This record gives sequence, C-alpha cells and structure tokens, in this order.
Amino acid sequence: MTKFTDIIPAPKGYWANGTYNTFEACIGTCEFPKEAKSFARYLNKIHGIDLSFCDGGAITVKKCDCLSKGEYRLEIGEDMGKITIKVGDYLGAGYAFATLLQLCEKRDDKMLLPCGTVVDKPECAWRGLLIDCARRNHSVELLKKYIDMCRFYKVRYLHIHFTDDENYTLPSKAFPKVTTPSNCYTYEEIAELDRYAHANGISIIPELDTPGHSTTILNAYPEVFGKEGIIKFTEGAIEATKTLYRELCELFPHSEYIHIGGDESRLGWWLEEESLKYGESVGITNKDECSEMTPNEYVMLRFLATFIKEMADTVTACGKKPCVWEGFHKVTNDIVPKNVTVMVFDSSYQLAPSLCEAGFEVVNCTWFPLYVVIPYWIYSQKDCFDWDVNSFGTINELSPYKNGVMRFDGLQGVKGGQLCSWGDGLKCEYKNPEDGLRQELSDIAERLPALSENTWNREKRRDYGDFLRVMKEHEAKVKKLLD
Repeated sequence: MTKFTDIIPAPKGYWANGTYNTFEACIGTCEFPKEAKSFARYLNKIHGIDLSFCDGGAITVKKCDCLSKGEYRLEIGEDMGKITIKVGDYLGAGYAFATLLQLCEKRDDKMLLPCGTVVDKPECAWRGLLIDCARRNHSVELLKKYIDMCRFYKVRYLHIHFTDDENYTLPSKAFPKVTTPSNCYTYEEIAELDRYAHANGISIIPELDTPGHSTTILNAYPEVFGKEGIIKFTEGAIEATKTLYRELCELFPHSEYIHIGGDESRLGWWLEEESLKYGESVGITNKDECSEMTPNEYVMLRFLATFIKEMADTVTACGKKPCVWEGFHKVTNDIVPKNVTVMVFDSSYQLAPSLCEAGFEVVNCTWFPLYVVIPYWIYSQKDCFDWDVNSFGTINELSPYKNGVMRFDGLQGVKGGQLCSWGDGLKCEYKNPEDGLRQELSDIAERLPALSENTWNREKRRDYGDFLRVMKEHEAKVKKLLD
C-alpha cells in the first residue's frame, strides 16, 4: 500500500503512525470548488471512485492565512474518519488534492489512505514542460494528457510552442494567411484547451516565436513583415507583430505568461536599408561604438533588444507577464524590461549570473539534460534526476560550458526549471506520426517526475534508487491517467 514516502515530489515533512483507514469519498466544506471538481475527475479516472459533495462529508478544505502561496497541510485522521486540508491558496489546494490522488487506493468503493499528516510547499515557483506543436501537430486530446500528467506531478506550467519556421498553428483574424491550413487549431479547440488547463490547475504558456523562426509569417505577408530571414525592424512590421501578440493574449484568457520567442534570430538580415533607416529614427545607428564588437554587430543586438522590449510591453499592457528565450546580449540588458522572465538554454551570449545580476528572473531550460528531441537526442532519466536548478549544461560549440556543466551555487534569481520536448525528429523520422507521439509521451512520463523532484525541492530528498521505487508504485495510476 502507498505510504507518505511514496509521494512525488518528496514532501517537506510528514508524520505517520503506520496505520490505514478507509474514507467516504465525500467533500463537506470546501473553499476551493474548482480544485475539488478537478480532484473528482481524477479520482474517478485513476481509482474509479465517485466523489460526492454533501454536508458533513469526510473531506474539509479551508484557507489558512498562516500558510504561504502553494503551501498545504493534509491531515488524514485515524479514528474520526476525517480528512482535513488547510491551504495558503488555490495552488495549495490543488497540490494537496494531487497528494491525495497519489496516496489513495480503492477498497469497497472508498478511499484507502495512510493515516498521518503531510506539510508541504514548492521551493521553486516555475516547474514547467514544453511541447512543440509547431513542428508536429498534437491533438487537443493529447495535450490534455500532458495537462493531466503535470497535475499529477505538481508541475505548474505547460509551455506550448505554437509557431516556428515550419508552421503557424494559431488562428488569426488580423492576418488570417499566417495560419498553416494543414496544421492549425480552431478557435473552439484553443478555447477548450484553455478551459481544461484552467479547470485542472495548469497554466498554459503559449508561444509565438519572433522575430526569428518566423518563415511562415514572412511567406504569408512579405509586404508587411519582410521577405527573408527575420521580421523587419520597421514601424509597420513591429506594429503588425504586436497585433499578433494581442490576439494571442485574447486566445488564452487564463494564461499568466505569454512567450515572445527571441532566440536564434538571423540578425544579419537587419543590415538592410529599411531596417537601418527605422533604427536611426528611434536613435539606434551603426555609427555607435561598443568595445566588445563591431558597429554592425552592436546595432543588430540593440535592434533585437528593442524588438523584445516592444513585444514585452505589449504583452504587459494586455495584463500578462512576458517571457523570452535567452538570445539578447549582455550589452543590451538595460533595454530589455526587467519584468521579462528569461529561459536559459545554452548561454551563448551571457551566463545565468549575468542575467540575474542585471535584475532578470531566470528559468533553467538547460539543453543538458532537459532537452528531449526524439529520436535524435534524449538524456537518461538518471541525468534528469541528478540535475538541479543551479546546474547549466549544453552541447552548443559557442557556449562557455560545452561538454560539461557549470553550477552556480547560491545563485539568486533562478525561479525554477523546465523540461523541453522539441518536434524536429517527430516531423520527419516517423512514417506513422502516432508512433513518434507515443514515444514522446512515454519518454516525458519517465522524466517529468525527475523535473518535479528537482524544482519542487532545490535539495534532493531521496536518492535515485528510491525515486525509481516510488515511480514503480505509481506506474498503474499513471497508466490509467494517460489511457
């Protein structure tokens, strides 16, 4: 039977006396009905137990002002047949219910649970998973499976990469030709996905990747956005791109963050007359000097930082928080707004300490070992388990830590980490696309619990052998969750 030591991620504290009790699946008092309804769906899906809501029910959920954001105290009674949950907020309620799902077994249509108390809260605000829908279509039903998996393992964010050079999978009223007809989501599907994630406590981070990775946008409207390589640095192109981000914010009303891309942009395309002329009009010229680089390099980097600033300000004005891939140079740190969360994946331009010292919050998306590129590149489950949020590693030849890992002890500003699954191989290496999608789901299911362990707790609370044992305990539950 499941014990308190079998919770993923490992809890901060628990007290158990070794006894078990059965409980009626009935909620009495609950100040968080949305989280309770989500728990009811998962309890039925995993355990086949129907949860009801009735006066004097076994489960009580209340907010407690003495508990912090995301914190919960779960008390499972031995004699009184009661389960009391005290939480700091709605996040804590969701995490407490996730713990109940993991601890629960079924006996005579009742919940069989170990008796005792669990006290827990996350140490990292950011615990995420990225799915690449731009290179390989993922149905809404499949994305719901990832939402379910995130819920079970207390992962907070599902980052969806909706656009890239290959496809633009979002609908648009302002620029309808940007949408790839053969690979796109309808307004109804987006609304369903947004509602499902919100109902189950997961915040979607939708990404529209600009100014690079934008071939579909350029091909659809070259007269607006430009013809080659990168969205033009002109007033018209910038304003049109802002319109796309405003649409994105409207598509996902429940999203906390909007991702604006910013990585791997081919900046050389900006050394053309129209972009340079607009740059001069806003005070950026290639006559300015920087001791670290040539005038042309300097002007391109300032164009990029200014582009990011314009999109970040647009997202902020829509009531969302902007995030971006690392890709801007440290000499432009003063241009990019400090409310932009930066996802670090290879540190080609600056290291995480440089970003943190400049006032940015950082998410560790380090290539090694958090990138999954099936079937080309995938690191072992143990590599993911051994990683921690202050360790950064990559394979990029330009990175200062190629073929190794740099660890920054005590680094302030790293708000968590994220597992990133990219679809480069899914789009071309599987004759039957469903085979690739099944493999991706399986590989992520092995690694996401390790990501959760290392972002819920900054310090390890179990060894790898115990982690494998606990995953084995949950194998049947996860299978039901994903079926």
